[in-house]
Amino acid sequence: MKTSRDTTLALTSDYKQFVTDLKSRIASARLSAARHVNRELVTLYWDIGQGIVERQKTLGWGESVVELVAADLKHAFPDMQGFSPQNVWRMRQLFLDHSSDDFLSQAVRELPKSNKHPFLRQPVADSPRDAGNRKSEVLSQAVRELVAAVPWGHHANVLAKLTAPAARLWYLRATASFGWSRNVLLNQIKAGAYERAVTEKKTHNF
Repeated sequence: MKTSRDTTLALTSDYKQFVTDLKSRIASARLSAARHVNRELVTLYWDIGQGIVERQKTLGWGESVVELVAADLKHAFPDMQGFSPQNVWRMRQLFLDHSSDDFLSQAVRELPKSNKHPFLRQPVADSPRDAGNRKSEVLSQAVRELVAAVPWGHHANVLAKLTAPAARLWYLRATASFGWSRNVLLNQIKAGAYERAVTEKKTHNF
């Protein structure tokens, strides 16, 4: 039960600032937790898609395996959403789209050559083949991390509609950098944000 003293305390500037700081901290923690959950979820979906694709190549499994995997996962985890046949097909496509030669070629030109992802920095002792394999592995991991930074709904409902690797990479990076919601991303695509950025870049190069 509140007393007059409690009411007086609630009106002080120190208390108001304290509560404001707490609200900000809670909101930040919730956002951080949501991002972590999303990253883990998209990484899981990537791994499922990769596993299906690799076994189709090495073991000769047909397309029906996607439906089988979806049914078995749904049976094993009935309370977990995301294992519909349509969604498992999207997981497979997610991996294929972002591991294709065209997409990786675009990524190696566009992604920052930082210490974290030193695509073009080869140890001198490596043979050309070893160096090439290492660069390919690092690049693939960097793409995987970028993909995981974008919510699954963005991938499934918006980015999947983009066929050009350069455009998909640009919107991936922008979404990860600016935290675009799905609606903002969709509006940016409709407004031709990527095309405008390319045009402006060409103009500035003259």
